[in-house]
Amino acid sequence: MRVAHLGPRGTYTEQAAVQFDAAAELLPRASVPAAIETVLAGEADVAVCAMENSIEGTASIETLDLLIGADFPLRICGETVVQIQHMLVGAPGLDLTTVERVYSHPSALLQCRRTLARLAPRAQPAAALSTAGAIEGAINEPGSVAIGNERSALLYGATIYARDIGDESGNETRFVVLGRSAAARTGDDKTSLAFTTQHDRPGSLVEVLGMFARRGLNMTRIESRPTRQRLGTYVFFVDVQGHTEDPAMVEVLAEAAGVTDWLRVLGSYPRWKSRD
Repeated sequence: MRVAHLGPRGTYTEQAAVQFDAAAELLPRASVPAAIETVLAGEADVAVCAMENSIEGTASIETLDLLIGADFPLRICGETVVQIQHMLVGAPGLDLTTVERVYSHPSALLQCRRTLARLAPRAQPAAALSTAGAIEGAINEPGSVAIGNERSALLYGATIYARDIGDESGNETRFVVLGRSAAARTGDDKTSLAFTTQHDRPGSLVEVLGMFARRGLNMTRIESRPTRQRLGTYVFFVDVQGHTEDPAMVEVLAEAAGVTDWLRVLGSYPRWKSRD
């Protein structure tokens, strides 16, 4: 299998890709849209993209917007969850009290801001496209450090100055796998949906959610994004335990289609189970 992902080597997304398929041919790309475009062009079978983080919430607005785009042909066909442990790294011999810049992906910078203020009080945050790219750049820039994972530090020959510097414990990121082929039903699945409601009708969202509850279908995630068409109108993203081929899911999707303005199944796929 050919798996496109946000690169360069050593990113958390690469770790997710390996976790999804250890035998895969990895195709690092400079951005999330570039990874997805690799699949659209037929150069990769799937793309692995960050979806949500246990601390910061939505990890990639780009991915959500693409999934609900008109005629977007890819669907979610898998998921994996990566434990996030941020390291403060840089070139050898640095004095952290004099460091002026710290590079990383914006999410990592947010997740480490309090600890970073203590460890490197003069360092100003600087955004990078990926944690691995941040490390690769910081080791070649005097007075700079980066936040990334241990594997990327080893890959780029960086010194680890502090381990697990996240402000909160239990940091995890969920990644989804996007491809053209649907995932087969396993009996322990998850379905991702997106829909819009009649925003000017009281109780329209509750009505839709109640359809799932009455059938005992457990929702594991719900969030909203603006429709980008009119102020105060939203697209709701929902994850539900079950597969579109399950009888209860068939019923609820048919019923919900009658009261929503727009509804799309983003994919059904095997539910992630920790291998710990």
